[in-house]
Amino acid sequence: MKKICLLAIVLLSVSTLSAGAQGMEDALRYSQQFYVGSARTMAMGNAFTALGGDLGAVSINPASTALYNCCEFAITGGFQWDKNSASFATTEGNYFQKTGRTVFTLPNISMVFSMPTGKETGLVAYTFGFGFNKISNFNTRVGFRGEDSDTSLLGNIAANLEGLDNSYLTDENAFYDGYANNQKILAYDTYLVNPYHDAHNSYIGATENEWASGGLGVDCILDKSYDRIQKGGIYDMAFNFGLNFSDKLYLGANINVNLVDFTDDLLYTEDGAAPGNYFDSGFKSMKYNYFQETSGAGVNLQLGAIWVPLNFLRLGASYTTPTIYNLTDRWSEYMASGFDGTTSCKPAESESPVLSCDYRVKAPSRLSLGAAVVLGREGLISFDYERVNYGKTRMADNYSDFNDSGNSYVDVNKDLSTFCGNTNIFRVGAEWNIFNDFTLRGGFTSHVFNTPQYQFVSCGIGKRISEHSSLDLAFRTRLKDTYDMLPYDDYCFNDAGVAQCLAPVATIENRAYDILLTYRVKF
Repeated sequence: MKKICLLAIVLLSVSTLSAGAQGMEDALRYSQQFYVGSARTMAMGNAFTALGGDLGAVSINPASTALYNCCEFAITGGFQWDKNSASFATTEGNYFQKTGRTVFTLPNISMVFSMPTGKETGLVAYTFGFGFNKISNFNTRVGFRGEDSDTSLLGNIAANLEGLDNSYLTDENAFYDGYANNQKILAYDTYLVNPYHDAHNSYIGATENEWASGGLGVDCILDKSYDRIQKGGIYDMAFNFGLNFSDKLYLGANINVNLVDFTDDLLYTEDGAAPGNYFDSGFKSMKYNYFQETSGAGVNLQLGAIWVPLNFLRLGASYTTPTIYNLTDRWSEYMASGFDGTTSCKPAESESPVLSCDYRVKAPSRLSLGAAVVLGREGLISFDYERVNYGKTRMADNYSDFNDSGNSYVDVNKDLSTFCGNTNIFRVGAEWNIFNDFTLRGGFTSHVFNTPQYQFVSCGIGKRISEHSSLDLAFRTRLKDTYDMLPYDDYCFNDAGVAQCLAPVATIENRAYDILLTYRVKF
């Protein structure tokens, strides 16, 4: 059960057509971290807890800057692209579609200032640094389409409205009262869901016909299309201070401000797939759009140390306190309908007001341990182990404590405790100097060792271009991940609680790639 949490950021963030209520997927989205850093750190799997000495590692171990004996500025740019292949299994067949998204990114802009004390032992230097590092990436696009003659989103909405008086759907404050979500109100506004047999609390979807047996169902072919684009990420703005004791013990601290930027744009359509289709409502088409923006920031304190007990050995540790985020969601929804004019249902469109919600997320603490072996001037190999308990992630209203029984997110927090737990993250990296000014690198990261998910393989090169400057190039791929998703939930449950109306299943295969170039200059 615990490993469900590891997939939640993918499964839950792309499988729900109607959103607007913050849940477990939101808490996990802003708690999970997938470092990008500089080209050098990414090429070596970000296994830098014990290494330091790179501005891309400031968000991994704040003691990284304490190893500097000069001042340095670094900037990293590159491209990230996401590739998805969807196999959509329906009653009419199996359909295949590819989607993807490519974006330019600046994942790292950093500088450090080293201040020697003039001593040869004790405190020999201290450093001030600033790092702007990308620690999560939300850019993705998932899409699929296919024909189906079994179920529909409108049937799902009608089933979930059962028992609710339609006066709640037509009230002028319907979007604010909370009796029905925006999607249900819009469907009723546009004649896509209608009263069944003139009842006030029973409904039929425009894509459903009444059978002779008295039941309801979709018995005409629908062309279904799903397209969802998500953008943004989390950037760590680190204010750093480091201390160097006798070139043996390096200590560092960060005050981290994590900036959140997330956009979610979903479009789902259903259309009568063939001229011969006949719907009792005269249905021809429906279009549904959901758009959300999330912004905010979180703050944490990060402490780190690197110890050099032997010339060839480095040991490192880093601890990050829980991050407290203050976030704002703003979202709106739109729905449009098309009918053939043979019934009283008229083509219509309706849009919700822009709604907003302020809330807080407490991301769990993180502990990272590392060891590195330095092979003289020839190269090095480094190992990291990081542990984080996502079961301790919490959500809260702005006016409630995270553990307050009056908190609106009590049930969400229970689910986080039930389904999520400790996650072990392993990173390994290596570097080998081919010539005095040319270096090869490689790395691997696994976010779950026993049931691998979010595995990254990386490689790169480094080239010194002058006495004071260098260029690093890196490539990283996230290994293929496969999961199933539904465009909407199953519905029509019988007396035994078994779903009779089964939504079609899309199987998604996802890969992601990064290519980075870092320029650094010492002064």
